Amino acid sequence: MPVIEQALSEAATQGIAAKAVTPFLLGRIFELTEGRSLDSNIELVLNNARLAARIAAAMA
Repeated sequence: MPVIEQALSEAATQGIAAKAVTPFLLGRIFELTEGRSLDSNIELVLNNARLAARIAAAMA
């Protein structure tokens, strides 16, 4: 089972819902990937910041 599907399934089984889902998924995916998901998450944040800066510059 792919990691994200496994984490989602575990959240559902444990009754994790609403605001608790995202922190649970991030933590569980980090555990399941032995920390490799952190690099992807950091890159995602950096790319979002770059895009936001480009949009802000275009609107200025």
